[in-house]
Amino acid sequence: MTASRTPFPGIERSASFVLHDGSRALTCAVALVAAPLAALEADAPHFLSPAEQALLTDRLAPSRRQSFLAGRRAAKTALSALAPGVSLREIQVLPGLLQQPVAFVPGRSNVQVTLSHAGTAAIAVAHPEACPMGIDLERAAPEAQSALGEQTTPRERALAQAVLPYDEHQRLLLLWCLKEALSKALRCGLTVPFSLLEVASLVPLPGGVRARFANFTQYEGIAFCEAPFTLATALPHNVRWQSTDAADSPQILREWLREAAAVG
Repeated sequence: MTASRTPFPGIERSASFVLHDGSRALTCAVALVAAPLAALEADAPHFLSPAEQALLTDRLAPSRRQSFLAGRRAAKTALSALAPGVSLREIQVLPGLLQQPVAFVPGRSNVQVTLSHAGTAAIAVAHPEACPMGIDLERAAPEAQSALGEQTTPRERALAQAVLPYDEHQRLLLLWCLKEALSKALRCGLTVPFSLLEVASLVPLPGGVRARFANFTQYEGIAFCEAPFTLATALPHNVRWQSTDAADSPQILREWLREAAAVG
């Protein structure tokens, strides 16, 4: 996996990777953006389509403007990696009937995107519709620890305490991220009881963890903590993630999170 640097008033990283399922190889891309609101607003005319600009009204609070702009920039950067020669303004990411992001890429069909944002950062994965995926990015908020705990089962908390080398807040946040990433892959969002998305197993990875789910055994999750951020992605368990430069895992995402932390 090789990160690319493009002129941008902030941090912008992108990389392509391949998901292997037996004889099939599915090309995907991931992008992370981190920048203050003023920089994103100044750059917006260069990457938003007219339809997207119409969604950016003055009624949006600064935090909503931040998440909208960073999220769209990350999503369109990831999608552009799958559509060489297509400009960011030509790519559109518009809300669906359930407010899910729906991608429109000239010359490409059956390509979608999953995205998430936290603070000044946003991350997105562009993927073929044949391979549902979900991603979630959260920033540590110790004041939310009680609420996070309410969304976990005793079995999950015991499992996380036994496996994860983090404090309680990070453990709870990682479980939340895994569940929200799965809910996005399922396209149900947070409309179902979190107990239905229960994490059944956790296996340590370098700097992170691999998870399986109790009620959705066809999916697995991969999660990382890099203070103050926690990141998780959910994807079918029968595919193998291989970076285009033959790196053996998506570990570069941790490096990106370190860079994003510097933006605030």
